[in-house]
Amino acid sequence: MGAATPGTVTILFEGRDLSVREGTSVAVALWEKNVRVLSHSPKYGHPRGLYCARGHCTSCLMRIDGVPNVRACETPVRDGLRVQRQDPGAFYGRPLQRVMAAAGQVFPVGFYYKWFTRPAWLSRCFLRLIRPLTGVGRLPDRGASSGPAAGVGEPASDGAAAASLARRDLGLFDCVVVGAGAAGLVAAAHASGRALLVDDHATLGGQRRGALDAVAAALGQDLARLPVLAGAHATLSRAAGLQPRSGLGLALGGVIVGAYEPDLLLLRDQRGLSLLRTRRLVWAAGALDASGGFAGNDRPGLLGPRGLYRAVTRDGLRVEGRRALVTGVGLDLWLAAALLHARGAKVVIAPSEPGWPEELKAAGALGWTVHAGLRVEEATAGGADIELRLGPPGGDARTRVRCELAVICARGKPAYDIPYQLGARLILDESRGGYVPREADRVESRLPGGLLLTVTGEAAGLPPGAVLAAAQR
Repeated sequence: MGAATPGTVTILFEGRDLSVREGTSVAVALWEKNVRVLSHSPKYGHPRGLYCARGHCTSCLMRIDGVPNVRACETPVRDGLRVQRQDPGAFYGRPLQRVMAAAGQVFPVGFYYKWFTRPAWLSRCFLRLIRPLTGVGRLPDRGASSGPAAGVGEPASDGAAAASLARRDLGLFDCVVVGAGAAGLVAAAHASGRALLVDDHATLGGQRRGALDAVAAALGQDLARLPVLAGAHATLSRAAGLQPRSGLGLALGGVIVGAYEPDLLLLRDQRGLSLLRTRRLVWAAGALDASGGFAGNDRPGLLGPRGLYRAVTRDGLRVEGRRALVTGVGLDLWLAAALLHARGAKVVIAPSEPGWPEELKAAGALGWTVHAGLRVEEATAGGADIELRLGPPGGDARTRVRCELAVICARGKPAYDIPYQLGARLILDESRGGYVPREADRVESRLPGGLLLTVTGEAAGLPPGAVLAAAQR
């Protein structure tokens, strides 16, 4: 293995040395080396790449240091790290996946667990044949650690583990607020008694705060030419700048990974896992990226805006000189484009909704290529590039844009996992993005066992602009 230059480390990627930038994730490091395909879909073997950049999807599962199914977006690079893409596990895997992909229409949904269920011996043979197509990797190498194999740290000694266990019960809180974006900060400011504010970011302000700060620093006074971003930055900065009141604890860099009726939560942070109980839960965890309903929406090279914010502001994804398309609606459309511009990308923007006269004027002044009123109809990949076909709703004219990165700013999917685990009654409302409470904003409900639950902000299906407007009041 060759020596790394200052500021770089050398990883072993599928048998060859790669000198990559220190302090970034495996997924971003490979992207910067034009390795876009990190994994393949289980059924048809379609290529998958960096998408959410926060461990919520399975698009970047790789074999790292001999351990399968490690999230490359959450794994920091280090010298000597061994990285591989996971194969289907059998010599016939790839050819059979290609056949299934080409003839997918003739296979019914879920055929792999509905066919050949009787007799038992035939079912076993069928499952043995088809299981290698799942692409979940082989068992770990002998001696490989499935714990912090991501280079996060070494397993604790017995004494340290015992001390950690003694700290894991955090006790009873009057209120726990999950999410430190605009909605969560407002809720935390009004929480009474012993309260805890949890967010997986290291700073207050939510998923957009780092991107807004970077854009404001790069544009300076020119930020005022993009009113939607200037207003969002001012609102979040003001809310995040409030001094935490007495009795409010912060668990930044922490995630609630489980909930158990009636009132028990499981927190994972830098110390490990902790248990806590609460009388009231305010769920302001925001939304996840949605890819949009067009052909090829899962191609490597397509990102959601939240994934872009993480990859750029946390991992320092380098986009200088790269051609990037941003399309979709709302605040994230303009923030993603401005962030890419601030980091030196060649920006093409395609707002798919009318309006935004001031922002469109600013886009022209900043040198962005603008395709107004067009929506993505199809994405096709070719090497390190991706080509998108854009068209107006109901129209015949088509525009093709070839780029290295495309950010799809569709309406986000409200996060709902913890309320669901606690027994909250949710409905599927496509107009609000997914599974949400019946009412849209700050409606309290008493769950079985007595826990008081409030779902608010984007987690309740509100668009980002409405959340920020509410925080201003």
